[in-house]
Amino acid sequence: MHDRQSSRWFRRLAGTDVDDALAFFAADYGLRTPTVRRTSASTKWDFAGVGDGRMSLRTSRLGVDLHCESFVEDAFVIAWVRSGSSTMTAGGESVDLEPGVPVVLPTESVYEIHQRDVALSVVHLDRTFVTGLAGDPAFTFDPLRRPSADGMRLWRSTVQQHSSRWLDMDHELDELARRDIAEAFSSAALRAFPQRASWRSSIAGNGPEHERLRRALEFVHAHANEAIGTPEIAAAAGLSARGLQQSLRRHLDQTPGELLREVRLEGAHTDLRRADRDELSVAEIARSWGFGHLGRFSAAYRSRFGELPSESLRSRV
Repeated sequence: MHDRQSSRWFRRLAGTDVDDALAFFAADYGLRTPTVRRTSASTKWDFAGVGDGRMSLRTSRLGVDLHCESFVEDAFVIAWVRSGSSTMTAGGESVDLEPGVPVVLPTESVYEIHQRDVALSVVHLDRTFVTGLAGDPAFTFDPLRRPSADGMRLWRSTVQQHSSRWLDMDHELDELARRDIAEAFSSAALRAFPQRASWRSSIAGNGPEHERLRRALEFVHAHANEAIGTPEIAAAAGLSARGLQQSLRRHLDQTPGELLREVRLEGAHTDLRRADRDELSVAEIARSWGFGHLGRFSAAYRSRFGELPSESLRSRV
């Protein structure tokens, strides 16, 4: 097996012993407290993977009925079922994985797994590498959420375009080539899969007002690049305009306009950090987030992020 940091590693295992399978998957996938029931007289399992310090592509098959817990903290894991069934439970919500539909598994929290005769394809992406591309050390995905139709097409295209080259161990990939492929997968994940916004933790409480305010924030984050204002936000939350203003002031010390501008600035910041400076300009990104006056946008952006929009765009590597 190769050094995970300096080159690709390769591993292939197969067998019929359930204890061997559980020992391997417990170590490689962080499985905990497994409970297993045989589904046939002959149990077969296999694993194959190629990876390095930034990413790995893996396939696995386990012919049993398995209940267990899992915990991952140093990687974003994207998985999809090829055959069999897999149900993930996190935060009291259970999600049945759909054949061929990728989702990001929970990170930094224990989640439950129930699988039966499952075959999986899995992509592991180093968390630090992905958060570096995102420009936010606290970045994370919203787990177990399916991508949009466009996100699905992008992810599948990336897998089809790069997997065969990554998995071909007969041809060495140098550092630059491996980084390019890892960046392609990571960038596709950032564009394809729903992201968990930090604002969710800013609303403490479970009363009706808290729920309405969360709906308001959900609407703003989903539609900030559209022509919306206080009336649309209030309607989405089930509040009057005055009720929205009072609720925002009470819980976040913001007006609706300040909230909308903040979210738009964050969206522009994200796009500038990810954009190809040869394809998009600061003015184009500013306009896409509703900023019609470039000078005022640049001043607000610099006040918020401590650098000019053009500097964020140039920082893309």
